[in-house]
Amino acid sequence: MDDVVIDACCMINLYAAGDLRNRLISPGRKWYVPSVVIRESLFIHEVQPDGSTSKISIELQSLIDDGALHACDASEGVELDLYVDFASQIDDGEAMALAIAHTRGWTVATDDRKAIRLATKHSISVITTPELMKSWADATNPTAKELQQAINRIETLATFFPPSRHHLHEWWNKSAGHT
Repeated sequence: MDDVVIDACCMINLYAAGDLRNRLISPGRKWYVPSVVIRESLFIHEVQPDGSTSKISIELQSLIDDGALHACDASEGVELDLYVDFASQIDDGEAMALAIAHTRGWTVATDDRKAIRLATKHSISVITTPELMKSWADATNPTAKELQQAINRIETLATFFPPSRHHLHEWWNKSAGHT
């Protein structure tokens, strides 16, 4: 089983896609979220018909309660020391996710460039929002419209767009209806 610890940026993106419970369903993965990520994943932006935006609270407790997500924290010792070291270089949520992934041999879900560089330096496996969405699409075979809506929601509500150098940039744009 592939255990994945998710950071705030990926959590917000996946939440914005809608139906987070089903986005997390993928064979062989168990999803973990550190408490600091829960505290950082506060809201997504919703665009109103008049063009204004409002904030929608991100609610993860029901997903934890039913086992779709598992709460975790850095344990004392090496993991906590690594978290403190990483937190001097990147945000707390990404730092804790990386420390946990490194010491437990898990994958980290992040889109943060600095976190990805740090993960690479420490041989931590990384999965990004575009890879998660492609994996979900491959596993569930949504209609083109469902996939487009999910990606458009991420772009609009979480203001995430994969960088042009991302290997799934073209797939993302095509799926989003941009090409």
